Amino acid sequence: MNYSPVVQDLANAINGNDGWLGRFNGAILSAKAASPDDYKDIHEKTALPDFLSFIDDFLRWVPNVNPDVKAMDDVMERLGKFYFVFDQEQVYKLQTPITPANAEGPLSWLSNWLATYALELGNFMDTPESLTRASLRSFYNRPDYHMEDYIQPRGGWKSYNQFFARNVKPGARKIDDIGNDSIIISPADSCFDGAWPVDDNGNVTLKEVPWNINSLLQHSHYRDEFKGGIFMHAFLSSNDYHRQHAPVAGTVVEAKNIAGQVYLEVKAKDGKVSPVRPLPRRGEKNVDVLDNEGYQWCQMRGLVVLQSRIGYVAVLPIGMAQISSVVITAEVGRYLHKGEEISYFQFGGSDIVVVFQKKSKVNITAELTTPRTHYNVGNKIAESHMEL
Repeated sequence: MNYSPVVQDLANAINGNDGWLGRFNGAILSAKAASPDDYKDIHEKTALPDFLSFIDDFLRWVPNVNPDVKAMDDVMERLGKFYFVFDQEQVYKLQTPITPANAEGPLSWLSNWLATYALELGNFMDTPESLTRASLRSFYNRPDYHMEDYIQPRGGWKSYNQFFARNVKPGARKIDDIGNDSIIISPADSCFDGAWPVDDNGNVTLKEVPWNINSLLQHSHYRDEFKGGIFMHAFLSSNDYHRQHAPVAGTVVEAKNIAGQVYLEVKAKDGKVSPVRPLPRRGEKNVDVLDNEGYQWCQMRGLVVLQSRIGYVAVLPIGMAQISSVVITAEVGRYLHKGEEISYFQFGGSDIVVVFQKKSKVNITAELTTPRTHYNVGNKIAESHMEL
């Protein structure tokens, strides 16, 4: 079988490292046993070549969506099928653990390979072959994509990544209280997943494990400014608008990308693979989270720090799985009005984190519900009680 170079690299590693062949065969068959329908094209005697063929084909897959709104997006289904194998214990042990100690790397060979694979997939999504008339029509046929909100450029989108990072029409995202510096808006179309205190040592505690803000912001000049503040998290879906905007007005004092992993935890539920998104909450007993708390510290991500009237505000677009391309459009030294663009994602679904200073006296007004409440860019999610 002739694979693409990146898939051949994985095949060579599996066959060239002691024990890897058994680990991968075991992981693939474990995934198939947990979710037979998703892996019906994987056969016991040819498990590895069947899986390698799947991930090789994925590199040239043209994204489209099922017309059934209740069905999982084909994008997330394929990502789930891909990552569920890598999340099996036999293979997961070959990857860099998601722990505070590993927040700044280095990556294991397999974790680095996953990042390389994501880059190759992204390269295809930049080509004209990644978007066809039929695939584009599938998105217009899905009401939950709200295609009426978007501007189609003259001549149309030239690739899937262009389409994915599409711009909304003027007025499609109203900015709440645009002239009030105390009102904080959602920086992304996303589901609010909660807020956690940052203690005076700069730690956010998730499932009794402390994760330090310094590592999240990684070498930022402003990493010590957020001790005692608030860390808030929201997640995007593949049908969301994937550009991010300033939650407050202010001057951009830092804007950069941070290298990291390309991670997505997946579990089987009712015989189907399903990505795990919400973070664990204190006191919850039946949360579909195994080991992904703190993944934001280890993922590829962007960082934009704004100096505003309520203090410094850090915004971190977090890449998820193959959606690890974060393009920063904000420029250091520029003053941005509330709601102006700061960055955008390419391909898939992603996360967004905002961190506030203690002195900002921020009260989160976004509601934490089950299922999670969705907020568009511009919707009020918090307010500052700092005296201005």
